Amino acid sequence: MPIQEAIEYLDSRPPGEQFSYREVAKMFNVDRTTLSRRHRGVQRSHDAQAGRQLALNPQQEQESMIQNFGSAVGKWEVSESWITRFLHRHNDKLATKWSAGIDRERHHADSKHKYELYYRLLHSKMREYDIEPQNTYNMDEKGFFIGITTRTKRVFSKAVWASKERQEALRDGNREWVTLLACVCASGEALPPALIYQGTSGIQTSWVDDVMAQQHQVFIGNSPTGWTNNELGLTWLQQVFNRYTKAKAGRSRRLLIVDGHGSHLTSEFLEFCDSQRILLMVFPPHSTHTLQPLDVVLFSPLSRYYTKELNNHLQRTQGITKRDFFNNFWPAWTSTMRPELIMKSFQATGVWPMDADAVLKRFNNHPQQQDEDSEIGEHGDGDSWTQLRKVFEAAVANKAKVEAKRLSQSIHSLQVNNELLHAQNEQLQRELSFKKTRSTQRTTLATRDDNDWHGGAVFMSPGKLRTMLALKAAEQDEAEQSRLQKTHDRELKAAATAHKKQQVEEAKVARQRAVEERRAAKKARAEELAAQRALKKQQREATTTHKSHDTSIGRKRKASHKPAKIPAKRRRVVAAPSRADAGPPAASPPPKTSLRGRNIKTPARFK
Repeated sequence: MPIQEAIEYLDSRPPGEQFSYREVAKMFNVDRTTLSRRHRGVQRSHDAQAGRQLALNPQQEQESMIQNFGSAVGKWEVSESWITRFLHRHNDKLATKWSAGIDRERHHADSKHKYELYYRLLHSKMREYDIEPQNTYNMDEKGFFIGITTRTKRVFSKAVWASKERQEALRDGNREWVTLLACVCASGEALPPALIYQGTSGIQTSWVDDVMAQQHQVFIGNSPTGWTNNELGLTWLQQVFNRYTKAKAGRSRRLLIVDGHGSHLTSEFLEFCDSQRILLMVFPPHSTHTLQPLDVVLFSPLSRYYTKELNNHLQRTQGITKRDFFNNFWPAWTSTMRPELIMKSFQATGVWPMDADAVLKRFNNHPQQQDEDSEIGEHGDGDSWTQLRKVFEAAVANKAKVEAKRLSQSIHSLQVNNELLHAQNEQLQRELSFKKTRSTQRTTLATRDDNDWHGGAVFMSPGKLRTMLALKAAEQDEAEQSRLQKTHDRELKAAATAHKKQQVEEAKVARQRAVEERRAAKKARAEELAAQRALKKQQREATTTHKSHDTSIGRKRKASHKPAKIPAKRRRVVAAPSRADAGPPAASPPPKTSLRGRNIKTPARFK
């Protein structure tokens, strides 16, 4: 660079020699101010300034993750601009790309070994049964939220974007669900689509108003959830797949590749495939994102085309319902299901032409491991203290300085810590490897061949179908016997419970009856005693009344002889002294008589 050459020219001049920044700047055709500031150290070059702002040295940058390790090793939080500069410095080794998320199950299922077993089974059976591309099919389901669009790129004016008034695209937000049953052939044809609407009251006329029999080949169904089920899966196999592929196949066998959804593995589904000479191939679990032609190539553009049609519809109408879904879906379907794109999907997944490397080659592109001969090892990682001391003695001239001794001690300490960390790391790795090799749970040994021999894939050949149907029938019989036994046990338990309840009710009724009987007996006894008391009282009153009557009106009985007369004792009465204001004497009280008419004399002590 001219500015660097000018600085080197100034540094090469003898000390104390006079010079002019203006003349040197003209000589090298550079700016005088920049040359002056750079030469005096006031201003640094971009590379030097970036070097001073490095949180890590180049060796640490190669060993560390970009931001997390950079912040940890540099002891301060690095900024986004530091990350940008880091990527710029290492653009020959690092690249940044957008990455989509993947489920944990799919990530673990993404195994080269399993895929090799799958392709070995698939291609061997295709050769055994002489399967041709026009008889090779792939079927899968795809769901649509009829009012939800995917992410799109839009153009805004800077004024509108800066105002933040309209930064989002309009969408209806209708989350009603519609499922598509799609099936494509390796020769480039697509079977008519089947749409399953969400509803419980049957197919509505508004859903099919825009379907024209002469123009549109489509099948419509409904389910409470909007998803396929066992009945709809079997109906699709009979009325769509077999109807549109049987004549083309003739006496040849057809190969249908599906995922492991339960509606594809029912006994009725398998029996129909066996009767119609249809070979069924099931993908390994959680692998359709890599192996299924519809998932890998076709469903993504179908979603984009549907989003485009939906956006145009929303701009025209400001809303969408299930009756509008077909008008948006059909253009997207016809734009996607082109022969060249369909054949590309089977080619990209290695189904036809039969080429497993179409998928397996991405497992062979791993970068070369740099464990022992890495660049880090060339710069001191793993060196012994003897080797580091030789480097130190060659680099430091005056070893007697305090700084040199401190540097030697620091290098020694770092080397020891490095060796200890390496030993600890190796021990932890061995421990982790040992734990991974041990099973985390006990399992029962299999008594027959299972699907793991083919990476989880299953090929339903005629013999395999008969075997599976027999096993299915045995399992169903066992399940039926278990169900009957459970039903019998429940009935016995219910009968015992009812008998016990009846006994409790009978005991309760008996207790209530006994209480009522005791209460009635007690009441009768009380009434009887009351009647007796009333009768006795009545008799006593009658007797008393009769005796009183006889005493008052009856004649006295004549005596046999006259009683002797007893002279009456006369009492002397002393008259009270007379008073002028005294009134007449008080009258004597009437005599008292008893009930029988006898006179009652008052005792003398009470007089």
